[in-house]
Amino acid sequence: VEIDSVGREAIASPQVVPRGWTLVRERGVILALAALVVLGLGLRLSGISALGFAEDEINKVNAVRAYEQGDIRPNAEHPMLMKAIMFVSVKAQHAWNVRSSNQISDETAFRFPNILFGALTVIPLFLLTAAFFDRWTGLLASALWAFGINAITYNRIAKEDTLLVFFMLFAFYFYVRAKQAGPREVKTKRRNYILSGASWGLMLASKYFPHYFGLNMLYHHYFRLRKKEPNEPAGKTPTYFYLVAGATFLIANPAVLLPQTWAYLDAWTSGQLMSHTGYLMGDELYKNTMAGTPFWGTPIYFYALFLLIKVPLPVLAAFIVGLVECVRRWRQPGHAFLLMMFLLWIVPYSLIGGKWLRYTLSLMPFVYMIAAIGIVTLVRLVASQLKNVGAERALRFASALALAFFIAWPAWTAYASRPHYAAYTNALGGGRVGYFFPHDEFYDDGLREAIEFVCRTAPQGAVITHETPGVVGYYLEKFGRTDIQSRVLSDANFKLADAPAQTFIILQRGRTYFENQEKMKEVRFSYRKVYEGFVKDAVEVYTQ
Repeated sequence: VEIDSVGREAIASPQVVPRGWTLVRERGVILALAALVVLGLGLRLSGISALGFAEDEINKVNAVRAYEQGDIRPNAEHPMLMKAIMFVSVKAQHAWNVRSSNQISDETAFRFPNILFGALTVIPLFLLTAAFFDRWTGLLASALWAFGINAITYNRIAKEDTLLVFFMLFAFYFYVRAKQAGPREVKTKRRNYILSGASWGLMLASKYFPHYFGLNMLYHHYFRLRKKEPNEPAGKTPTYFYLVAGATFLIANPAVLLPQTWAYLDAWTSGQLMSHTGYLMGDELYKNTMAGTPFWGTPIYFYALFLLIKVPLPVLAAFIVGLVECVRRWRQPGHAFLLMMFLLWIVPYSLIGGKWLRYTLSLMPFVYMIAAIGIVTLVRLVASQLKNVGAERALRFASALALAFFIAWPAWTAYASRPHYAAYTNALGGGRVGYFFPHDEFYDDGLREAIEFVCRTAPQGAVITHETPGVVGYYLEKFGRTDIQSRVLSDANFKLADAPAQTFIILQRGRTYFENQEKMKEVRFSYRKVYEGFVKDAVEVYTQ
């Protein structure tokens, strides 16, 4: 498939784009992007320390502590880049706290890098969308990301997906620009190949998800972004692109060269490190392991249900319209790119037995880009119906209406949901917080407060039983109660019948496993509840 590039603005443009939608001045674009970064940063920062660490995040805390001692081996199933940036953030926190009475919490310091990169993601998302379509569509996609509650949710946790998305979008963008450059634009082509290679290296140093690299190559194998000139040699990707990608990856992630890392990765991928299994979805407990692929793990409709009930309805409606438009125009490079990236995400990820909602962060850029196309399509439709009032006035009215419905409404939804963004469910979900995806919707929210309650209440030498040894150990130390003994409920060696009288048991709906579900039933039947978190069943404390 070949298509001309219009100006240097958009690749796919056989349709006529209204003048009011394309003549956005560069200064206005820069100001708009700056505003989106600031507003998106504010939403992501709001109440960030109001949520205690989750068990997954404690692994990063422990890794950074090891980095401070010169040991880069911990948490080896994930690359180093995010932990290295967190290390810098924590050092800055310590320096600030020494000099200021306004102390920065550990939760804020460890999450801030992702919050910052999450807000900045509007830039590569705009560039990529504008490269395929136009600037207005790019601004719409960026606004959907900046105010998108689903993006905000997973930009606020100390996991690798945020950096993965940030560098992946830049890698896609620079590769597109390299392919756009003509044979005489040698410097432009070389610069973009180098920047794309560096971005791919940083993406892989953020998370070991190399399939995006393969998808990029597959797409460009089938789609040409400009017409080939007479006698132009084949546009093969130069060797230095791969060398830059590999060198950047190794520089940003030297731990991959350690034999201990490969031994740990082997143990982790083979499931030897799993201490419990199961994912509660609704009222049913499912296996959540790779061994359950394709039909014996979590349901194949897991991610489809996420899109249906967790995405704000205006965005969902725009996405459906945009998806139809992409199918209609599938031969055009921009629409084909989005169809390919969406389908080759949703299908294989749905078949994999182990699923987590945080993985959807790498899906949301394509959802928002498709939704932006849907908004543009709807605006043109509305404007065409109002042409009797004048084309320019009709377009302005339709644009204002679209901004209010598709941007302002989801932005308000995000604002109203802070700081518990993950608990949001749209009207199709019936407002059932923590019912469909309790592990990911709660993500240990409220656990810190439950531990604090136990620390205030428990006598000397009491026992606290739970499913989060990392979080409990961290906060017992923080609250000065290291005398309290810690036990794991799902541990086969822990028997409720042998528990001492002064035992406090923390139950979390999101941490219901095959190994502890019977014990949880027994606790609820035989023990008395002495504490409950902000949402029923999210976190409960029981004692005799």
